[in-house]
Amino acid sequence: MAEPTEPHLQTLSQAQAILLDWDGCLAYANRPHAAALEFIRQYDRRVVIVSNNSTLLPGDISEILARSGVDLDEGRILLAGAEALRLVSASRPGPTMVLGPPRMKALAHRLAIELVRDRAEVIVLLRDTHFSYSKLERTVKALVSGARLVVANPDLSHPGSEGEPIPETGALLAAIAACVDLSTIDMTVIGKPNPHLFLRACETLGAQPERSVMIGDNPVTDIDGAERLGMASILVEPGSDLCLSDLIVPQDGRSL
Repeated sequence: MAEPTEPHLQTLSQAQAILLDWDGCLAYANRPHAAALEFIRQYDRRVVIVSNNSTLLPGDISEILARSGVDLDEGRILLAGAEALRLVSASRPGPTMVLGPPRMKALAHRLAIELVRDRAEVIVLLRDTHFSYSKLERTVKALVSGARLVVANPDLSHPGSEGEPIPETGALLAAIAACVDLSTIDMTVIGKPNPHLFLRACETLGAQPERSVMIGDNPVTDIDGAERLGMASILVEPGSDLCLSDLIVPQDGRSL
């Protein structure tokens, strides 16, 4: 292990809320590993999943966990994509272009967001695996015409099932940035390391940031983002040599 476990276990025992990353920390390719399942069971009511994922809905992850025997209400699963759409809906936007998978567009429709292909006043950028030159062209045209940009997350990639980098929303944002000076547009980024998801997680459990802890595998999005809010953090593999299993305490009181 890179660091002693006991201080981490003490931090967890005192935390009002335990925030957990999904991709790369709890799951690979949306398949949770055994230590992740046991950790959620052990810390139970203090757990909130906080993820930059923008292709799934909270109910999807709740169902994935349920199939593995873990019950976690979707109200304690906060995902950047769903949060981005929720916030856009609350702002009563004009015509909106959602760059993302069909299930996220369906959520936008249920949230009464007016979806368009052209002349958008708002653009919501999610992890769109069918991003194309045509979409880039329409996005750039809308932005230079004054459209607002809401970005689910700034991540360039996330780890795949073999640890390989899977292109993320930030990679698509980089393509847009190659055409448009982002400093000249109205842009909001929802996901970590920005504070929104951290604060929403604390609000969900009625916890204070300084009495909560973030566990994740990304030193920039998970760790730096938490520490900016005065929140404790624990970096686990692949970001460090510390494993999630090191933070599980069996009945005899010894870490696994």
